[in-house]
Amino acid sequence: MKSDRLVIFAVLFLAAGLGLVLGFTNGSTALNVAYPFSETRLHVEIATMGIPVLIGVPLILAGAVLLVFALIAAIASQFRREESFQSLHLPADISARRRPPFAEFEE
Repeated sequence: MKSDRLVIFAVLFLAAGLGLVLGFTNGSTALNVAYPFSETRLHVEIATMGIPVLIGVPLILAGAVLLVFALIAAIASQFRREESFQSLHLPADISARRRPPFAEFEE
């Protein structure tokens, strides 16, 4: 199983969900840098209300689930054996080729 399509859809779902949730955000951000560095604080307040939450959160969850499936598919594809390819040895002589269909009805 190829995981490239799963990764593409996972990224699209995650981007759409995060775009909706973060695009309609009302909130504030604060960064306080202090000495000693253990007193440095980052405060992020995010509040999204309405339809963007109802659509964005399921898109984020679907993208995360697809990303997990893509990871499992990528790991499983590493352990598969290559299948042998059997070729048909067709004759190269032009007289041995098939006749066109309905050739017997042409006059």
